[in-house]
Amino acid sequence: MLVALALTLWAIYCTYDGLGPFLIYAQRPLIAGSVAGLITGHPLLGLLIGATLELAALGVYTYGGATIPDYQTGAIVGTALAAGATGNPAAQAAIGLGVGLPAAILLSALDPVGKMVTTALVHRADGHAADGNARGLAVIHWVSLLPWVAVRAVPTFLAALAASGGLVKDITASIPAGFVQGMTLAGSLLPAVGFALLLGMMELSRYWYLLLIGFVGFAYLHLPVLGIALIGVAVAMLFVTLKRDEPAIVVPESTEGSPEESPVDPRLTKQDLRRAFRRYFWSSQISWNYERMQALGFAYSMEPVLRRLYPEKADYVAGLQRHLQFFNTSVLIGGPLILGSSVALEEAGTPKSAASTKVALMGPLAGIGDTLVFALYNSIVFTMGASWALQGNWLGPAFAAVMVLVPYALVRRWQFGFAYREGKRLAGHLAAGALARVAQGATVLGFVVLGGFIPSIVKVVTTLTYRQTTTVQGQPVTQAVAIQDRLDELLPFLLPVLVTAGVYLLTAKARLRPVWVIAVVVAAGVVLGWLGWFAPAPAKN
Repeated sequence: MLVALALTLWAIYCTYDGLGPFLIYAQRPLIAGSVAGLITGHPLLGLLIGATLELAALGVYTYGGATIPDYQTGAIVGTALAAGATGNPAAQAAIGLGVGLPAAILLSALDPVGKMVTTALVHRADGHAADGNARGLAVIHWVSLLPWVAVRAVPTFLAALAASGGLVKDITASIPAGFVQGMTLAGSLLPAVGFALLLGMMELSRYWYLLLIGFVGFAYLHLPVLGIALIGVAVAMLFVTLKRDEPAIVVPESTEGSPEESPVDPRLTKQDLRRAFRRYFWSSQISWNYERMQALGFAYSMEPVLRRLYPEKADYVAGLQRHLQFFNTSVLIGGPLILGSSVALEEAGTPKSAASTKVALMGPLAGIGDTLVFALYNSIVFTMGASWALQGNWLGPAFAAVMVLVPYALVRRWQFGFAYREGKRLAGHLAAGALARVAQGATVLGFVVLGGFIPSIVKVVTTLTYRQTTTVQGQPVTQAVAIQDRLDELLPFLLPVLVTAGVYLLTAKARLRPVWVIAVVVAAGVVLGWLGWFAPAPAKN
């Protein structure tokens, strides 16, 4: 019971961390599964399951609120149930994947339920805003977190209770060895799904040749993934230096005066600014809903500022209602910028400029921020972490957690302060294309690193052989020749490349949904592994 409660509390925190502070991004399966392994007393098992699901989930994020497989809960549930299974860690991990993947897909059906309940709650917030009731607005904002965590905490608790009994051992003891072998192979193939989804989001036709740099570095020069990443940084810096032709982000002009033309009356205290930023930092998306998305979280963050600036109730109410309108952008690169700019423009007495700037920036910054952070930075960091975790090294999740905790906190704090100081002049900085160049550099880095990640993480070899008859001293001699040896002579790591290319064709050309692609890969892995034709293989360096 204690383990079940601990896993449930961990599932609640994982959900909250992915909606609010992003302290260690516990919502990612690498972190969720690794800590679940510690809680159940099977740390290696949690590492293996979390890392495998992490690689399958690369590039899969809730852009615009899209519903995706619940990999977080799948990692926790899979680890909990596998901990009660029989066999060695590899066999347990295969069983955990056999449970965790279907659970992640099936539990995604509960995600819209939580979001719909939150959508209903935002209308209660409208009433509190019209009354100028800040406490009521705050209560609705935080209560909106409950549906999000409930649809994940309840299945986790039930699965953990089931794992505590002997039923799991009885069931797993009867599972055929061939199925375990097949799931083990499927686990080694699943990273190809994440890589293919990433390539589908990136400009493959424009930058495909950069994949060769990473591939050659790993396959022929035997560089570790960190060395390939450093080469990618150098290539990215070269691209950013030579190319400065990215389009600008334009903010429409307002009829009101701007802070550049008249000095801002410093009516806000440092405490007001800290309070606004803290609210955004700790709870930016906990009230996300289908109708207005991040609007309630933004209004909740602006409330201390509006209370100070507008002592008249009518103006205060108008400010709350103004910031309760639809809002959605990247919460890591974009949201803090817009918040700081809105605070500065409200303080300058130009609320219409605050509204127009907010509307104009949220779309472009969403595209840049999500691509830069989720599709590129996160994918690189968590792929490196997962690759170490698959080797049983706790440096993997620790590295990923630190690379989220420190940069995300510093970048958000800097954005808010910078935007508050600059006010509307922020548009000029964006028009200079600085963020666009950073995004381009990150894209280049991502391609180079992916070129090395694919052969190092998609681990598959063929066990098939063919018989070759030769004549030795006039006598025919038949030899068994391993097909894998011939493939290695043709091109090292050819099979991982072919698997990733095939999955990419399914996603980008055949346009199969990720859930169906995962199903195809798992089915192929189970069949081919069960037959013994293919098997996972460790990286060669």
